[in-house]
Amino acid sequence: MADLTGPGHFTALAPCNRIKMKLCILETDRPADAFQPVHGTYGGMFERWLGPVLPEAEFTHIFVAGGDPLPEDPAAFDAYLITGSRAGAYEDHPWIAPLEDFLRELRDLRRPVGGVCFGHQVMAQAYGGTVRKSEAGWMLGRQVHELSPEGSAMFGPAPLAALSFHQDQVTELPPNATRILSNDASPNGGLIYGDFPALSVQFHPEFEPRYVAELLQLYRGERLPEDRVADALPTLENALDNDRVANGFASFFRDNRP
Repeated sequence: MADLTGPGHFTALAPCNRIKMKLCILETDRPADAFQPVHGTYGGMFERWLGPVLPEAEFTHIFVAGGDPLPEDPAAFDAYLITGSRAGAYEDHPWIAPLEDFLRELRDLRRPVGGVCFGHQVMAQAYGGTVRKSEAGWMLGRQVHELSPEGSAMFGPAPLAALSFHQDQVTELPPNATRILSNDASPNGGLIYGDFPALSVQFHPEFEPRYVAELLQLYRGERLPEDRVADALPTLENALDNDRVANGFASFFRDNRP
């Protein structure tokens, strides 16, 4: 029988007797109102994805893009997780610069922080990297990523399949950042940082195929090129590795909690 206890494998958890972890989700967007009755908010998606493998977590949602204030005391939470957004990290929204300042406070405090898609990008930008629109255009649907040795240690060595929905990318790495996964379309698809606990990925492990399918159908031919949507929709029927990614993030938060 294959060993299912190594990195990146989903394992059944014993009843939780761990010390509670206060985890703050910084929501940098929310789905359109029409999607929320079925799919909920991005904070809710993150809880459904990460909660089963991190049962000690007590989640708090702060809707940063909606005007909620950032925590006055960054040490009020054990860890932070930043969601995706329709905004570009380089755009002049009034909440982005304060968020970057807050991320640098977390770095100095050595509070673990994770990010997904926009979260991945704004972390890189706050820590000295560059984010731009990709010359390759929109990356949509199921994408397969190769892992570096550091990525294999975190998520397991096999190629990793996850859902993408982005056109912005990290184009220049921040100092002390290490690439942990990539493919031709997203060469900087995941990062860890050498001198403080930070982990981010470009794809969306919290998204379910049904939600992505609805987004693709809504925006096809308008916001999204018809040919890219046509290519992406059939990929949603294939297997994903969201559980592997969840286990990697859970281990990261546990290993680096204050």
